Amino acid sequence: MILDQTKKMIARVSIFFVIFLGIIFGVLIPTLLKIKKTADDSYKLRLLLEQKYEQSIHSRVTKQKLNEVKKNITDFDKYIFKSGDELKLITFLEALATKHTLNQTIANSNLDKIGSDQMAVINLSLNGDYQNTLDYIADLETSDYYITIEQLQIKPIFNKNGEIGKMASTDLTTKLYVNK
Repeated sequence: MILDQTKKMIARVSIFFVIFLGIIFGVLIPTLLKIKKTADDSYKLRLLLEQKYEQSIHSRVTKQKLNEVKKNITDFDKYIFKSGDELKLITFLEALATKHTLNQTIANSNLDKIGSDQMAVINLSLNGDYQNTLDYIADLETSDYYITIEQLQIKPIFNKNGEIGKMASTDLTTKLYVNK
């Protein structure tokens, strides 16, 4: 009878242990695996949402910068030489030479036939006081036009005694972008 009680107890414990293992392997482990998969999926989703958020912020900043650039472009328009404004440019150069009391001659230019590179080339000859020539060049470089000096040659003019005077002869080659 004691043996039967022990066998019954062992049988009950064995059944309880099998049920316990069944619960662990049938319910608990699959639930833990699903929880881990859900946590991984939510982490990936969080990363994706953070990335989308960063992109939207970057997009807003880019749009703001684009609006600023568009606003600044209208201010920049006065600095671009446009095809058809040749007389305005020549008048500017003549007024600059007059301001600095220089004799100016436009030796050569392609203002009437600007090439595909959209660059206007103007060769100028200046005669006058050396300091006035330097002031002319400084004003030319700081003018509203974006003029690039490609070549500059300043030669002194000798007086009757063969001495170097204050006068200089200057050959100047300039380029500027032309907006068609």
